[in-house]
Amino acid sequence: GEPGARNRPLRGGSAPRYEKGKMINAVIIVLVLVGSALHRYLSAYWEQGILPYSSGFLLFANLFALTYLIGFIWMFGAVPGIAITLLCYFQVVHSAGLWVFGLPWLIRMNKGLAFPTVNRTAYGSFSLVVIAVVILTALNFFISPYKSMWESIGDHRWTVVLAFLGILIIGNAGRVVIMSKVLKS
Repeated sequence: GEPGARNRPLRGGSAPRYEKGKMINAVIIVLVLVGSALHRYLSAYWEQGILPYSSGFLLFANLFALTYLIGFIWMFGAVPGIAITLLCYFQVVHSAGLWVFGLPWLIRMNKGLAFPTVNRTAYGSFSLVVIAVVILTALNFFISPYKSMWESIGDHRWTVVLAFLGILIIGNAGRVVIMSKVLKS
């Protein structure tokens, strides 16, 4: 293509294609983070065998993982996209900071003897988040160029990696301290 083609406005003076791509990428990343927190919450019930409609949950969980794999590869390229997917899949991202959102539930669960019933709003929200991620990822193929997030990070790649490692270390240390206090009480 010609130079600057991806920054040319789409129609009627709208934002450049590349800027719209950054926005949709950011929305997808936020939805994946929200979906990961909801997935971890629902997985606790599934692991105990008390999640209603567990086959539907498994279908949406697998669709979610496949979709964010495809989305992250599109946003960051093959190797970084697969690496980020593995961080999400093995819940490294959750242990770095998303665990805070499940803390009230863990405290309530620790104080009671029985597993509390599943929050139906969280259950329904997970399905809606997955559907939104699927739709936005499909749309992203037409709006955002391949590796657009990787290119927008540019020369700051190591800064981002080091910041994530710092968040991971501090988040896990905080989780260990807080969970030890919660479990003692």
